[in-house]
Amino acid sequence: MEKIEGFQISEKEFKELNQRVENIYNTVVVIDYFCQNQKEIEELYNLSPIITNLRKDADYMNAFFINYGNIN
Repeated sequence: MEKIEGFQISEKEFKELNQRVENIYNTVVVIDYFCQNQKEIEELYNLSPIITNLRKDADYMNAFFINYGNIN
């Protein structure tokens, strides 16, 4: 088991979390792209800042897992 900032997770659990984070990131990228290119739809235009912040958080999480995976 690996200890990661106060948590102990197995390699299998780490890989599962990594896959889930990657899926979330990819989904948010697609949603962000869609919102950015459909500005004539007011509801999407209003959601755009929220999606942008979500994408930043998803990007941070994805980078964490990528970088941690390269260290070990």
